[in-house]
Amino acid sequence: MLEARALAFTYPEAPAPALGPVDLRLEPGSLTLLGGSSGSGKTTLLRALSGAIPHLRAGHLSGTVELDGVTTVALEPARLALEVGRLFQDPEAQAVMATVWRDVAFGPENAGRSQAQIVEDVEWALAAVGAEHLASRRVDQLSSGERQRVAIAGLLATHPRVLLMDEPLSQLDPAGASSLIARLSSLTECGMAIVVSEHRVGEIAAVADERISLDLGGASEDRPVDVPAPTPRSGGAVAARTRGIVAGYGSASVLSGCDLTLRAGTVTALHGRNGSGKTTLLRVIAGLHQPSRGAVEIGGRDVTAQPIERRLPAVGFLAQDPGRHLLTESVADEVEHALRVRGGSRSERRRRCEHAITACGLDGFERRHPHDLSVGERERVALAATLAPAPDLLLLDEPTRGMDERHKRDLAALLREVSAAGAAVLVATHDTVFASAAADRHVEMRDGGLEQHAPRSAEVAS
Repeated sequence: MLEARALAFTYPEAPAPALGPVDLRLEPGSLTLLGGSSGSGKTTLLRALSGAIPHLRAGHLSGTVELDGVTTVALEPARLALEVGRLFQDPEAQAVMATVWRDVAFGPENAGRSQAQIVEDVEWALAAVGAEHLASRRVDQLSSGERQRVAIAGLLATHPRVLLMDEPLSQLDPAGASSLIARLSSLTECGMAIVVSEHRVGEIAAVADERISLDLGGASEDRPVDVPAPTPRSGGAVAARTRGIVAGYGSASVLSGCDLTLRAGTVTALHGRNGSGKTTLLRVIAGLHQPSRGAVEIGGRDVTAQPIERRLPAVGFLAQDPGRHLLTESVADEVEHALRVRGGSRSERRRRCEHAITACGLDGFERRHPHDLSVGERERVALAATLAPAPDLLLLDEPTRGMDERHKRDLAALLREVSAAGAAVLVATHDTVFASAAADRHVEMRDGGLEQHAPRSAEVAS
């Protein structure tokens, strides 16, 4: 069905090839798990298999990709899009319409299908990913996990023969991830060929027909490693506190009386299902979302009415989509830009910049353009920019997105170091192994409120 031969690609002005050479053959009804460390070329391979390279991406391509024996270079992108669907790593970039139903209908509408067929396609696709209840929602009011489901539904609505998925589990809670894996298995039974690029390999490895890695020598860093839970720390002074927070979007209530205390010297992991309100709570604390009731205190002061710029640099906030943080044309400039908010001498900014870059494993990336990096690497750039001003309160929303196992372990150790130096850290995550390695305590969003749990041991990565 789809075959790559000696496929290699180099981005413009890149010091080395991003991919290749790779040989790959996809058969109808197969599920292939694509592994490899961050930056190993997984996303580039999916772009080439979908025809986005070379039709939409500049660079030097060698080798061939053929669909039914015809090279993708000779096929129109419009035809390729109907035959080969590709899920981006960042689902925020995939939405094109305001509401869920219209967004999922966009593909079959462009294929020229009848109104009756479009309705049937949309309803089937939403049901296939368990998102029927989201049909009337606005896309910009969904959680990242919900957006991921909608993006997948948008691809399925055109009934592609090949489905290429880039980190489809990265924003899903464990139950949602298990459900999606089961649904992917049923799609292969209908003859669809699926390629999944993923770091959370746990359950999906058990149902894959083939597993390949792009790391040199065939070694993969994506196998889960048991990490013992750290000894919990009680922490010091109260760094931040929320009292009776009520917040939502329009008439939809998300938080209904959230009380949370964060102490200096501790890491708190925030768990909960997709759409439970984790991101909303972090945005309220950061000053990006105004609660309808309740109060936010930081450093003993009521800052409820203060916008985020009045809370800097005491508060550092890393959103789910790292692309929103990247404003300049090099990694070093990105980190230095964040330091200008804090002030200080140029030599002090340079020292802090170098320290943050090294701490986030970005040595050698200083001159690279952030948008030329993989999602996992962009995540680390945004993290370095957030850490560089040394905030007293650090808020991280799904910071392991796109990261391989080694970088997740490094991040867990880094957050322990940052908190040991006196910061309070709150991290929203679905990654239970990472949370077990990083956090002193665990709280869970449920029914608009918070429940505290005992420290977790390392669980099976799901």
